[in-house]
Amino acid sequence: MFASVITVLVYFTVSSFATNVEGYKPVIQKTVEAFFIDRSDTIYPGPCEVLIPSIRQSKICKRHPGLSNILQLAKNQAITACEDTFQYDRWNCSLVYNQKRRRSVFNKIYRETAFIYALVAASITHAVAKACSSGDLERCSCMGTLRNSSWQIRGCGDDFKYGKKLTKNFLDFKHAGTDQIAEMLKQDVNIGIDVIGEQLKEVCKCHGFSGSCTTKTCWKKLGPFSSAMGLLKKHYHHAIKTKLMNYTTKRAIAPKVRRKMESVKKNLLYFQKTPNLCVRTKGRVCKDRHNCVTLCCGRGYEVQQRSVKRRCRCKMVDCCVVKCDTCVEETDYFVCK
Repeated sequence: MFASVITVLVYFTVSSFATNVEGYKPVIQKTVEAFFIDRSDTIYPGPCEVLIPSIRQSKICKRHPGLSNILQLAKNQAITACEDTFQYDRWNCSLVYNQKRRRSVFNKIYRETAFIYALVAASITHAVAKACSSGDLERCSCMGTLRNSSWQIRGCGDDFKYGKKLTKNFLDFKHAGTDQIAEMLKQDVNIGIDVIGEQLKEVCKCHGFSGSCTTKTCWKKLGPFSSAMGLLKKHYHHAIKTKLMNYTTKRAIAPKVRRKMESVKKNLLYFQKTPNLCVRTKGRVCKDRHNCVTLCCGRGYEVQQRSVKRRCRCKMVDCCVVKCDTCVEETDYFVCK
Protein backbone atom coordinates (compact mmCIF):
# COMPACT_ATOMS: atom_id res chain seq x y z
CA MET A 1 0.00 0.00 0.00
CA PHE A 2 2.78 2.38 0.97
CA ALA A 3 4.67 1.61 -2.25
CA SER A 4 1.59 2.33 -4.35
CA VAL A 5 1.12 5.70 -2.61
CA ILE A 6 4.74 6.61 -3.38
CA THR A 7 4.26 5.56 -7.01
CA VAL A 8 1.20 7.77 -7.40
CA LEU A 9 3.00 10.66 -5.74
CA VAL A 10 6.02 10.34 -8.01
CA TYR A 11 3.79 10.13 -11.10
CA PHE A 12 1.87 13.25 -10.08
CA THR A 13 5.05 15.16 -9.34
CA VAL A 14 6.72 14.35 -12.63
CA SER A 15 3.65 14.66 -14.82
CA SER A 16 3.33 18.24 -13.63
CA PHE A 17 7.07 18.73 -13.31
CA ALA A 18 8.43 21.98 -11.93
CA THR A 19 4.89 23.05 -11.04
CA ASN A 20 4.18 23.69 -7.38
CA VAL A 21 0.86 23.35 -5.56
CA GLU A 22 -0.23 26.83 -6.63
CA GLY A 23 0.16 25.83 -10.27
CA TYR A 24 3.17 28.10 -10.83
CA LYS A 25 5.61 27.22 -13.55
CA PRO A 26 9.13 28.65 -13.50
CA VAL A 27 9.95 31.05 -16.32
CA ILE A 28 12.48 28.63 -17.77
CA GLN A 29 9.74 26.03 -18.28
CA LYS A 30 7.12 28.44 -19.64
CA THR A 31 9.59 29.97 -22.07
CA VAL A 32 10.88 26.69 -23.51
CA GLU A 33 7.32 25.37 -23.92
CA ALA A 34 6.17 28.60 -25.56
CA PHE A 35 9.07 28.52 -28.02
CA PHE A 36 8.51 24.94 -29.09
CA ILE A 37 4.72 24.65 -28.96
CA ASP A 38 3.75 27.88 -30.72
CA ARG A 39 4.77 27.40 -34.35
CA SER A 40 2.89 30.41 -35.66
CA ASP A 41 4.05 33.97 -36.34
CA THR A 42 1.67 35.41 -33.75
CA ILE A 43 2.84 38.69 -32.24
CA TYR A 44 1.98 38.86 -28.54
CA PRO A 45 1.44 42.08 -26.59
CA GLY A 46 4.48 43.43 -24.81
CA PRO A 47 8.05 44.18 -25.87
CA CYS A 48 9.13 40.56 -26.42
CA GLU A 49 6.37 39.76 -28.98
CA VAL A 50 7.36 36.11 -29.47
CA LEU A 51 5.67 35.04 -26.21
CA ILE A 52 3.73 36.39 -23.27
CA PRO A 53 6.67 37.55 -21.15
CA SER A 54 7.30 37.61 -17.44
CA ILE A 55 7.97 40.98 -15.80
CA ARG A 56 11.69 40.24 -15.89
CA GLN A 57 11.59 39.28 -19.57
CA SER A 58 9.68 42.47 -20.44
CA LYS A 59 12.44 44.53 -18.84
CA ILE A 60 15.11 42.61 -20.74
CA CYS A 61 13.34 43.15 -24.08
CA LYS A 62 12.90 46.87 -23.37
CA ARG A 63 16.56 47.17 -22.46
CA HIS A 64 17.63 45.46 -25.71
CA PRO A 65 15.89 46.98 -28.75
CA GLY A 66 15.65 44.42 -31.52
CA LEU A 67 15.71 41.45 -29.16
CA SER A 68 12.15 40.47 -30.08
CA ASN A 69 13.23 39.89 -33.71
CA ILE A 70 16.20 37.87 -32.53
CA LEU A 71 13.96 35.70 -30.33
CA GLN A 72 11.63 35.09 -33.28
CA LEU A 73 14.64 34.02 -35.34
CA ALA A 74 15.79 31.74 -32.52
CA LYS A 75 12.37 30.10 -32.30
CA ASN A 76 12.08 29.53 -36.03
CA GLN A 77 15.60 28.20 -36.46
CA ALA A 78 15.21 25.81 -33.52
CA ILE A 79 12.01 24.27 -34.90
CA THR A 80 13.26 24.16 -38.49
CA ALA A 81 16.59 22.59 -37.53
CA CYS A 82 14.84 20.06 -35.31
CA GLU A 83 12.40 18.99 -38.03
CA ASP A 84 15.18 18.72 -40.61
CA THR A 85 17.49 16.77 -38.31
CA PHE A 86 14.85 14.30 -37.11
CA GLN A 87 12.98 14.01 -40.41
CA TYR A 88 13.83 10.33 -40.76
CA ASP A 89 13.71 9.40 -37.05
CA ARG A 90 10.80 7.82 -35.23
CA TRP A 91 10.34 11.05 -33.28
CA ASN A 92 10.22 13.86 -35.82
CA CYS A 93 9.97 16.83 -33.44
CA SER A 94 6.22 16.44 -33.00
CA LEU A 95 4.50 17.89 -29.96
CA VAL A 96 2.58 14.73 -29.07
CA TYR A 97 3.31 11.03 -29.01
CA ASN A 98 1.39 8.68 -31.29
CA GLN A 99 -1.03 11.46 -32.27
CA LYS A 100 -2.57 11.50 -28.80
CA ARG A 101 -3.11 15.02 -27.52
CA ARG A 102 -2.91 13.93 -23.89
CA ARG A 103 0.56 12.56 -24.48
CA SER A 104 2.36 15.86 -24.83
CA VAL A 105 6.13 15.90 -25.03
CA PHE A 106 6.01 18.28 -22.05
CA ASN A 107 3.71 16.28 -19.76
CA LYS A 108 6.69 14.38 -18.42
CA ILE A 109 10.43 14.63 -18.78
CA TYR A 110 11.24 12.31 -21.64
CA ARG A 111 14.49 12.10 -23.60
CA GLU A 112 12.83 14.39 -26.16
CA THR A 113 11.87 16.93 -23.48
CA ALA A 114 15.48 17.14 -22.31
CA PHE A 115 16.62 17.62 -25.89
CA ILE A 116 14.12 20.45 -26.45
CA TYR A 117 15.49 22.36 -23.44
CA ALA A 118 19.00 22.06 -24.85
CA LEU A 119 17.78 22.96 -28.35
CA VAL A 120 15.95 26.15 -27.34
CA ALA A 121 18.83 27.35 -25.15
CA ALA A 122 21.30 26.66 -27.95
CA SER A 123 19.20 28.52 -30.51
CA ILE A 124 18.77 31.64 -28.37
CA THR A 125 22.48 31.67 -27.56
CA HIS A 126 23.41 31.31 -31.23
CA ALA A 127 20.98 34.00 -32.40
CA VAL A 128 22.15 36.50 -29.77
CA ALA A 129 25.84 35.80 -30.45
CA LYS A 130 25.34 36.35 -34.20
CA ALA A 131 23.31 39.50 -33.56
CA CYS A 132 26.27 41.01 -31.73
CA SER A 133 28.50 40.76 -34.80
CA SER A 134 25.79 42.02 -37.16
CA GLY A 135 25.06 45.04 -34.98
CA ASP A 136 21.46 44.02 -34.27
CA LEU A 137 22.30 44.08 -30.56
CA GLU A 138 24.25 47.02 -29.19
CA ARG A 139 24.97 46.02 -25.60
CA CYS A 140 27.25 43.08 -26.26
CA SER A 141 30.32 42.38 -24.15
CA CYS A 142 32.79 42.45 -27.04
CA MET A 143 36.45 42.95 -26.32
CA GLY A 144 38.00 46.28 -27.05
CA THR A 145 41.14 46.59 -29.13
CA LEU A 146 43.99 44.34 -27.99
CA ARG A 147 47.37 44.68 -29.66
CA ASN A 148 50.74 43.00 -29.51
CA SER A 149 53.69 43.00 -31.89
CA SER A 150 52.15 40.80 -34.57
CA TRP A 151 48.40 40.76 -34.40
CA GLN A 152 45.33 42.67 -33.45
CA ILE A 153 41.86 41.81 -32.19
CA ARG A 154 39.24 44.47 -32.63
CA GLY A 155 35.55 44.99 -33.01
CA CYS A 156 32.87 42.43 -32.30
CA GLY A 157 32.69 38.90 -33.59
CA ASP A 158 30.00 36.36 -32.76
CA ASP A 159 29.84 37.02 -29.03
CA PHE A 160 29.19 33.65 -27.43
CA LYS A 161 29.94 34.97 -23.96
CA TYR A 162 27.17 37.54 -24.22
CA GLY A 163 24.82 35.06 -25.88
CA LYS A 164 25.26 32.71 -22.93
CA LYS A 165 24.69 35.49 -20.40
CA LEU A 166 21.58 36.90 -22.09
CA THR A 167 20.07 33.43 -22.66
CA LYS A 168 20.36 32.54 -18.97
CA ASN A 169 18.96 35.90 -17.95
CA PHE A 170 16.03 35.59 -20.33
CA LEU A 171 15.24 32.06 -19.11
CA ASP A 172 15.52 33.33 -15.52
CA PHE A 173 18.02 30.56 -14.89
CA LYS A 174 18.85 31.61 -11.31
CA HIS A 175 15.23 31.34 -10.18
CA ALA A 176 14.41 28.00 -11.78
CA GLY A 177 14.57 26.25 -8.40
CA THR A 178 16.92 24.01 -6.44
CA ASP A 179 14.98 20.73 -6.49
CA GLN A 180 16.07 17.74 -8.56
CA ILE A 181 13.78 18.53 -11.48
CA ALA A 182 14.98 22.13 -11.72
CA GLU A 183 18.62 21.13 -11.45
CA MET A 184 18.15 18.57 -14.20
CA LEU A 185 16.47 21.03 -16.56
CA LYS A 186 19.22 23.58 -15.89
CA GLN A 187 21.79 20.94 -16.77
CA ASP A 188 20.00 20.28 -20.06
CA VAL A 189 19.98 24.02 -20.79
CA ASN A 190 23.70 24.30 -20.00
CA ILE A 191 24.50 21.49 -22.41
CA GLY A 192 22.66 23.28 -25.21
CA ILE A 193 24.56 26.51 -24.51
CA ASP A 194 27.92 24.69 -24.33
CA VAL A 195 27.29 23.05 -27.71
CA ILE A 196 27.24 26.52 -29.27
CA GLY A 197 30.46 27.42 -27.46
CA GLU A 198 32.14 24.38 -29.00
CA GLN A 199 31.28 25.69 -32.49
CA LEU A 200 33.16 28.97 -31.92
CA LYS A 201 36.27 29.37 -34.10
CA GLU A 202 38.79 32.14 -34.57
CA VAL A 203 38.97 33.70 -38.03
CA CYS A 204 41.80 36.04 -39.00
CA LYS A 205 42.53 38.39 -41.86
CA CYS A 206 46.03 39.56 -42.75
CA HIS A 207 46.98 43.17 -43.48
CA GLY A 208 50.24 44.44 -44.94
CA PHE A 209 52.13 44.98 -48.16
CA SER A 210 52.12 42.02 -50.55
CA GLY A 211 50.30 39.82 -48.05
CA SER A 212 53.12 40.09 -45.51
CA CYS A 213 50.65 39.86 -42.65
CA THR A 214 52.42 42.44 -40.52
CA THR A 215 49.07 43.02 -38.86
CA LYS A 216 46.31 40.52 -38.33
CA THR A 217 42.67 41.20 -37.51
CA CYS A 218 41.02 38.29 -35.71
CA TRP A 219 37.50 37.64 -34.52
CA LYS A 220 35.33 34.80 -33.24
CA LYS A 221 32.83 33.25 -35.63
CA LEU A 222 30.05 30.67 -35.39
CA GLY A 223 28.86 28.52 -38.24
CA PRO A 224 25.16 28.23 -39.15
CA PHE A 225 22.93 26.81 -36.44
CA SER A 226 22.51 23.61 -38.44
CA SER A 227 26.20 22.90 -37.84
CA ALA A 228 25.49 22.48 -34.12
CA MET A 229 22.61 20.04 -34.65
CA GLY A 230 24.87 17.04 -35.16
CA LEU A 231 26.34 17.44 -31.67
CA LEU A 232 22.94 18.19 -30.16
CA LYS A 233 21.54 15.02 -31.71
CA LYS A 234 24.49 13.07 -30.34
CA HIS A 235 23.59 14.35 -26.87
CA TYR A 236 20.00 13.24 -27.52
CA HIS A 237 21.09 9.67 -28.27
CA HIS A 238 23.46 9.58 -25.27
CA ALA A 239 20.98 11.08 -22.78
CA ILE A 240 20.85 9.29 -19.43
CA LYS A 241 17.66 8.18 -17.70
CA THR A 242 17.72 8.95 -13.99
CA LYS A 243 15.42 8.40 -11.03
CA LEU A 244 13.39 11.03 -9.26
CA MET A 245 14.70 10.89 -5.69
CA ASN A 246 12.83 13.86 -4.20
CA TYR A 247 9.08 13.33 -4.08
CA THR A 248 8.15 17.00 -4.04
CA THR A 249 9.29 19.75 -6.36
CA LYS A 250 9.74 22.10 -3.37
CA ARG A 251 12.38 19.99 -1.66
CA ALA A 252 15.98 21.04 -2.27
CA ILE A 253 18.11 18.49 -4.03
CA ALA A 254 19.80 16.01 -1.68
CA PRO A 255 23.63 15.92 -1.56
CA LYS A 256 23.61 12.27 -2.69
CA VAL A 257 21.54 13.13 -5.76
CA ARG A 258 23.68 16.18 -6.50
CA ARG A 259 26.85 14.07 -6.43
CA LYS A 260 25.28 11.60 -8.83
CA MET A 261 24.25 14.40 -11.19
CA GLU A 262 27.78 15.79 -11.06
CA SER A 263 29.09 12.47 -12.35
CA VAL A 264 26.94 12.81 -15.50
CA LYS A 265 26.95 16.60 -15.87
CA LYS A 266 28.01 16.34 -19.51
CA ASN A 267 24.90 14.36 -20.45
CA LEU A 268 21.28 15.28 -21.02
CA LEU A 269 19.13 13.84 -18.25
CA TYR A 270 15.51 12.68 -18.33
CA PHE A 271 13.09 10.72 -16.11
CA GLN A 272 10.59 8.82 -18.24
CA LYS A 273 11.02 6.30 -21.03
CA THR A 274 9.71 7.52 -24.38
CA PRO A 275 6.41 5.88 -25.42
CA ASN A 276 6.60 3.35 -28.24
CA LEU A 277 6.82 5.48 -31.38
CA CYS A 278 6.28 2.68 -33.89
CA VAL A 279 2.53 3.31 -33.94
CA ARG A 280 2.87 6.60 -35.78
CA THR A 281 5.54 5.73 -38.35
CA LYS A 282 3.04 4.13 -40.74
CA GLY A 283 3.05 6.08 -44.02
CA ARG A 284 6.29 7.91 -43.19
CA VAL A 285 8.83 8.35 -45.99
CA CYS A 286 12.26 6.81 -45.40
CA LYS A 287 15.56 8.38 -46.37
CA ASP A 288 16.65 5.11 -48.00
CA ARG A 289 16.18 1.36 -47.67
CA HIS A 290 18.59 1.17 -44.75
CA ASN A 291 16.69 3.87 -42.86
CA CYS A 292 13.44 1.96 -43.42
CA VAL A 293 14.74 -0.89 -41.26
CA THR A 294 14.67 1.43 -38.23
CA LEU A 295 11.87 3.82 -39.12
CA CYS A 296 9.35 1.16 -40.15
CA CYS A 297 9.89 -0.89 -36.98
CA GLY A 298 10.21 -4.16 -38.89
CA ARG A 299 6.85 -3.84 -40.67
CA GLY A 300 8.49 -3.45 -44.05
CA TYR A 301 8.04 -0.75 -46.66
CA GLU A 302 6.57 -0.08 -50.06
CA VAL A 303 8.51 1.21 -53.05
CA GLN A 304 6.70 4.02 -54.83
CA GLN A 305 7.63 6.38 -57.63
CA ARG A 306 7.43 10.12 -58.03
CA SER A 307 8.35 12.59 -60.75
CA VAL A 308 11.37 14.78 -60.05
CA LYS A 309 12.37 17.80 -62.13
CA ARG A 310 16.05 18.52 -62.69
CA ARG A 311 18.26 20.61 -64.94
CA CYS A 312 19.71 18.75 -67.91
CA ARG A 313 21.38 19.19 -71.29
CA CYS A 314 23.11 22.37 -70.15
CA LYS A 315 25.18 24.32 -72.69
CA MET A 316 26.96 27.64 -73.01
CA VAL A 317 25.16 30.25 -75.11
CA ASP A 318 26.50 33.61 -76.30
CA CYS A 319 29.87 33.14 -74.63
CA CYS A 320 28.89 33.53 -70.98
CA VAL A 321 25.33 32.31 -70.40
CA VAL A 322 24.52 28.74 -69.39
CA LYS A 323 21.12 27.49 -70.52
CA CYS A 324 19.59 24.21 -69.45
CA ASP A 325 16.51 22.19 -70.24
CA THR A 326 14.22 20.84 -67.55
CA CYS A 327 14.01 17.07 -67.49
CA VAL A 328 11.48 14.98 -65.61
CA GLU A 329 12.50 11.57 -64.36
CA GLU A 330 10.80 8.92 -62.24
CA THR A 331 12.61 8.07 -59.00
CA ASP A 332 11.90 5.50 -56.31
CA TYR A 333 11.06 6.39 -52.73
CA PHE A 334 10.18 4.24 -49.75
CA VAL A 335 7.13 4.42 -47.51
CA CYS A 336 6.64 2.52 -44.24
CA LYS A 337 3.83 -0.05 -44.18
